[in-house]
Amino acid sequence: MNQEENAQDLIAKKREQRTMIKRVAGLLLFIFLVIYFISVLVNARDFFADSAVQNAMLELEQNADRADALAEAHYTNLQGVADALATLQTKAEVDLVMREYIGSDEFGDLRYYVDTKSYSPYGAEVAEEVAEITALAAARKQGATGVYFDSVMEKDCIAFYVPAADTSFVDGVLSIVPARNLFPLDSLLSDATLSAALLAPDEKVLGNATSEDFGHTLGNNFQDFLGTFTGDKDVENAINKAIQSGGRGAYALSSFGTDYCIAVSPIPALDNNIILVTISDQDVLIESEMTFIRHIMFVLLIAAGAFAISMVYSFLYHKQAKKALSVATLTDATLECPNAEQFRRNAIEVVYSQRREYAVIACVIRRYRYVVERLGEQKTNELLRAVAKIFGTFCSTGETYGYAGDGKFLLLYRYHNEKNLKEKIRLLEAISNKAEPLRDMGVSVKFNVGVYRTSQGHRRTVPEMIDCATIAAESAKNNTSIPYVLYTEEVRDEIAKNEHIEAQMEDALVNGEFKLFLQPKYNAKHDHVDSAEALVRWFDPAKGEYMFPAAFIGLFETNGFIVKLDQFVYLEVLKYLNQATQRGEKIVPVSVNVSRVTAMSPDFLDFYVGNKKRYQIGDNFITLELTESFAIENYEKIREIVGVLHENGIRCSIDDFGSGYSSFNILKQIPFDELKIDRIFLEQGIDRERDNKIFTTILQLAKSLNISVVQEGVENEYMFQRVVSMGCEVIQGYYYAKALSLEEYRLFLHSNTSIQYKAKVK
Repeated sequence: MNQEENAQDLIAKKREQRTMIKRVAGLLLFIFLVIYFISVLVNARDFFADSAVQNAMLELEQNADRADALAEAHYTNLQGVADALATLQTKAEVDLVMREYIGSDEFGDLRYYVDTKSYSPYGAEVAEEVAEITALAAARKQGATGVYFDSVMEKDCIAFYVPAADTSFVDGVLSIVPARNLFPLDSLLSDATLSAALLAPDEKVLGNATSEDFGHTLGNNFQDFLGTFTGDKDVENAINKAIQSGGRGAYALSSFGTDYCIAVSPIPALDNNIILVTISDQDVLIESEMTFIRHIMFVLLIAAGAFAISMVYSFLYHKQAKKALSVATLTDATLECPNAEQFRRNAIEVVYSQRREYAVIACVIRRYRYVVERLGEQKTNELLRAVAKIFGTFCSTGETYGYAGDGKFLLLYRYHNEKNLKEKIRLLEAISNKAEPLRDMGVSVKFNVGVYRTSQGHRRTVPEMIDCATIAAESAKNNTSIPYVLYTEEVRDEIAKNEHIEAQMEDALVNGEFKLFLQPKYNAKHDHVDSAEALVRWFDPAKGEYMFPAAFIGLFETNGFIVKLDQFVYLEVLKYLNQATQRGEKIVPVSVNVSRVTAMSPDFLDFYVGNKKRYQIGDNFITLELTESFAIENYEKIREIVGVLHENGIRCSIDDFGSGYSSFNILKQIPFDELKIDRIFLEQGIDRERDNKIFTTILQLAKSLNISVVQEGVENEYMFQRVVSMGCEVIQGYYYAKALSLEEYRLFLHSNTSIQYKAKVK
């Protein structure tokens, strides 16, 4: 027996030795691989320089192809005009059709030719034509001129020509487009592409877009820019040669300690008369390759660390480490409270062992990201710890809670009745706001609360109950007037609908599905259109119908997309006013809505003021509408914003005035130019005479403060006569005009805008 035991001990020792050898060999292998990949990372710049050049060239080719497609589309649009004129036989007929294209965003400055003579869309003969255009029209072939300076537009331009049918009264149609408008250069900018420009063959800069991160200015001549940008004459000469010869290429260079790639390509559809140039950050171009290397290194380091830790566990601290790992897995270290996994385990144990009804609650701090930005990480953690202690204190025997991250707490409370649950949630919020750490932070805590009752519907697992409560909390973002939202299938469907909208919103903006509408306002004192409000509609191409703002604006304000939408509407208004002014069309001031989220964004003033100047819009032609509920949140901040806007010729309006907030304090604190009175004042109150006195008091106060007043929501003649008789001069609503598309709005302004005339033709 002793010999057998000795043999077994020997076998066990050899196994342990083999195991030790394998572990040591594995550790040495990991160390070798880590060292190897560190050396690869150090030399990665050289390894991937060619890759950066290839990536830059690939992006440029794609963008050049897009530019080609845009030019071809312009020819197609012009051909459509030529085809429309093909059957006409008199100048009067041609003039009538050509006027239909005035103001179209698809064309630049349109002209047509009859017997070698050039005419504007209004039928007036163009007395003097530049030589490039004359030669292009004389050839009677589809084509484009080179870049030339147009004395009328006072810009570098390119003219496109398309001949008409041989049997047509018209010889052909021509469009003159500013060179800088041929391609949306701003759309090319990205994390990698820092600058994009259009050049003439002589390297004159026709237009450019530059990221704020670039820190350089191209100036008027690209060759001069290159001379100061890089000290490498070989690269500089290669780039200049490629531009002047009409070739394509990408080149790596260094400038002021940073590596860049410059790529150049002519645009074939414009007979190579315009060159597209992009300047990209080489490090960003190869970020994916470098990230791949870093990820491998990270995985190896983690694996090596895990390998070492596993040996420590095996030989020294296996039981202690296992216990510590268990604690770390189930506890939020920062808040020192149970985490989501611990809550799940506790909830499973309680729900499945007790024959009682419970409420699974998702309690999310409202606008959590804003709270973090305002307080900072350290103060936010203090806030979360205070809230966690309060939630824990409120847990009775058999109840539990946990923190799931991003401002979301999970609670399991006994459900007695709806009233008891409402009171408990309100009490939690009230006590949270009185906690000592919160009193010095200058913020108040509000919760979006979703509830799932364990007795609801078919039997769900605890994780499914948590998901349902979270869905209800998401819905509570748009139901701030109630203490909580109880999960239902309708709530789930609403969230699914919102998710569908969110999945489409970015593409919808890129694809032009959001459309600008304008609703005229009427000046009763002068009996004509006073101004207009810019509105937005979402056109669904699949359904062939418009989606109204009520279906998506609230969601966009919650997810932050409202900033992009507000900026889009603002730019569309500026483009319209700029183009209409250049064409000599009648225009009136336009007001644009600005959401709370947009106004609080860091670049709000730079964007709105900067673009007003960029589009050369006159002072007092733009009014920004801020809601009353937002204005009372931070008087000092809003006062600062209004002051800067006034300095730059932008008027400010307070929307929904009198809708339930501290209205008169707003007038005391902030110098608004206009009040838009909420339509609630048009509704019957407890006493009509009392309603009228309140309304006239607001009007008199506004006039004494030199503030204009607009009554919105005027839908019928009774409302109109009532508000006008009390002294309100400007009204907005269906009684005068509905929201109109841009083309309908232009026609409206050119018609008789008297309300007596409109009443006759309705």
